[in-house]
Amino acid sequence: MSKTLDNKAVAYAVTKTSLNPNQVISCCNLLFLEECTIPFISRYRKEATGNLDEVQVRQIQEFYEEYIEIEKRRSYILETIKKMEKLTPQLEEKIKACQTLNQLEDIYAPYKSKKKTKATLATEKGLAPLAQELLTSKSSFEKHIADYKKRFVDDSQGKVKDIQEALNGACDILVEQFVHNPDTKETLRKEFWRSAKIKSTKRKDAQEVKDYQKFKDFFEFEENISALSHPKNSHRFMAMRRGMNLKVLKIEIVLEGDFGVETIEANHFPNAQELGNYELLKKLAKKAYDTSLSTSLDLEMKTELKKSSDSAAIDVFGVNLKNLLLQPYLGTKAVLGIDPGVRTGCKIVVIDETGKFIGDHVIYPFAPKFDTQGSKLILEKLVEAFKIKYIAIGNGTNGRETLEFVEDNLEEVKSGEVKATLISEAGASIYSASDVARKEFPDKDVTVRGAISIARRFQDPLAELVKIDPKSIGVGQYQHDVNQVKLKKSLGGVVENCVNFVGVDLNTASAPLLSYISGIGPTVANNIVKYRQKNGAFAARSDLLNVSRFSNKVFEQSAGFLRIYNGKNPLDGTFIHPERYEILEKWCQDNGHSLKELTVDKELIDQLANDKALEQKIGEMTFKDIVKSLIAPKQDPRSEFKSIEFRKDIRTINDLKLGEWYTGVVNNITNFGAFVDLGVK
Repeated sequence: MSKTLDNKAVAYAVTKTSLNPNQVISCCNLLFLEECTIPFISRYRKEATGNLDEVQVRQIQEFYEEYIEIEKRRSYILETIKKMEKLTPQLEEKIKACQTLNQLEDIYAPYKSKKKTKATLATEKGLAPLAQELLTSKSSFEKHIADYKKRFVDDSQGKVKDIQEALNGACDILVEQFVHNPDTKETLRKEFWRSAKIKSTKRKDAQEVKDYQKFKDFFEFEENISALSHPKNSHRFMAMRRGMNLKVLKIEIVLEGDFGVETIEANHFPNAQELGNYELLKKLAKKAYDTSLSTSLDLEMKTELKKSSDSAAIDVFGVNLKNLLLQPYLGTKAVLGIDPGVRTGCKIVVIDETGKFIGDHVIYPFAPKFDTQGSKLILEKLVEAFKIKYIAIGNGTNGRETLEFVEDNLEEVKSGEVKATLISEAGASIYSASDVARKEFPDKDVTVRGAISIARRFQDPLAELVKIDPKSIGVGQYQHDVNQVKLKKSLGGVVENCVNFVGVDLNTASAPLLSYISGIGPTVANNIVKYRQKNGAFAARSDLLNVSRFSNKVFEQSAGFLRIYNGKNPLDGTFIHPERYEILEKWCQDNGHSLKELTVDKELIDQLANDKALEQKIGEMTFKDIVKSLIAPKQDPRSEFKSIEFRKDIRTINDLKLGEWYTGVVNNITNFGAFVDLGVK
C-alpha cells in the first residue's frame, strides 16, 4: 500500500510557516513519501521546493509531525469517550474543531479516569437536578427548602441525610461544571497570556541555600508574561525557574482583578440579575477559579513559558554551535599541539597535514621543575624535524602562561615564522576519555589524547568537534535546564547541517564525521571505514555501493556530500551530484571535450554557463550550483584561519582599563550578552 500525505498536516505546516503551499507540499512529498533527508532536499531539490533552506525544511518537518501527534491524541480521546458511551454529536464536533493539545485536554479533562470526586458522588446521589435548579431558578434556595427536602433528602439508605448535605453536593457539582468548561478555560488562557503577571519573591528560608544571592534580582520581581514569553527575555524566566527549583524563590502567575469570576458568570449564568441564587453562584464561581482554574492556569503558563524558554535557549545554543563548527580552519598543515599543565608538565603532540598522530613528548617549563632549557630544546627539535609552522595551545589552566613561554623562548615564533595560538579546550577532556579516543589511541593516556584533540581542532574544527557530544562544548545558556531530548535533537540537526554544508573527504573522514553525512548514520559510517581499511582508498563514488548496507537510496542521499580528490571521475571531487554526471558527460561529448577539461578549463566552463538550453533542462538553481562547483571544485565555505594576538600588557582582569580597546575572541553569545575571551585570568 503506497503512502499518502495527511492533507490536514500539510495545511497545518503551511499555516505555521507562512510559506507558499506548493513549496510545503513538495517538501512534504520529499520528506515523508520519498524519505529524503533535510540536507539532500535543501541542496539537491531546490527546483522542487522553491529553494527552501535546511532551517525551513526542518520547520516544515516539525510542524507536520506536530499535527500528526495532535491527531493521535484526538483519535484516542474520541475513542475513549465513545467507549464510555458519552460521545454526543455536539461533543464530537467540539473535539474535531480543537486546534491545539491544550484545547483537546480541556475537553477531555472531565472524562479522564480518576478517583471519584465530591461532584461525582453527589451526582450518584441524584443531586444533579438540584444543581441545575440552583443555576437557573429565579427564586432563592431558601424559598424551596420544603420542596427540595422531599425531592432530594433520603436518609433511609444513607444517601442524603439533610438539606445542608443536599445543598453542599449540588454546589460541588456546579463548581466542577465551572472548572471543566472548555470555553471558560480557553477564554481565561487567552487573557492570562494578554494580562497576567509573573511574580517572584524570596522564600523565608532562602538564605539556607548556598549562593542564594545569585537570584537577588528576583527577590521582589514582577513582569507581564506576554513580555517574558519573548525569546529575548526568556533567560529571565530560566533564572527564576532555577531559583524556584533551588528553593530560593517562590514564583506565581497572577491575573489581577475579577476577570476569572466574570468569565465563569458569562458562560454559566449570564442573566445573573434575574437569578434568585446569584450571590451563592458568585461564591461558587470564585471558589472554582481560586481553587482550581487559577492554579491549573498558573501551572500551564509556567509549562508554556518553560517550553518557549527552552526553545529560545536551544536556538541560542544552535547558533553558537554552528559558529563554532564553521569557524575558520587551518587546513592541511602539520600542527604541534600542547595541552598545558603545571606539576605534571605540558603534553606535546605532533600531527601531520592529514591529522595523523606522529608522536608525543612532555616538557616541564613551570614549577616545580622549571626546566626552561630542556623544554625549549624539545620544542625547537620538533619544530625543525617536522617543519612545524603552527602551534596550538589549549586555553585551559596555565594556557596563557604556556603561550608566553613559547613566544618568549622560540626564535621561530618571535620572528613570525611559526604562529602560536590559544585554542578552546571545551570538550577536549570529554573526547579524551571517550570510546572513540580509546579506540583510536588505546596506548595513550587522556592528556595525550587531549593534546591530539587540541591540535586537530585547530587544523579542522568541524572534523574534530563532531566526535564530542555537542552539549559538552559549553556554548549554550541554561543548557542543563532545558528539555534534554529536544536539545539533543536540535543540536544533532545543527551538526548535520554543518557537516553537509562543508562536505567531507571520503578517503580521510573519520566514522563520527561520516555518520553525520546525509543518509548514512553510525552503522554505515563504520562500514565505510572498515571497507577503506580493507580495500584502500575509494577511487570513485560508485565504489560506495560495494560497502555493506550502502543501498541505492543511501547513495542518492549521501553521494553529493562525499568527495574523492584525484579519483577516476573529476566530478567526484565536487558538490555535483552523480545524478547529473550523464547530462554533463553528454554535453562534453557534444562539444568535443572531456569531463577533466570541464573541471579545469575556464573558457569551457564559461561556455557551459551560457548554455541556456542546458540550464532549462537541468533547472536554473541546480545549474547555477553546478557552474559554481566547476569554478571552485574544492570549495570550502569556511574561511581560513587568522591568528589572534592578545595584548601582552594584560594578565588578569584587574589589568583591564575602562575606555581601552582589546582584541578578543567571542566564545559564546546569549540573549543576555556575549562572552569574550581576552586572554586574561
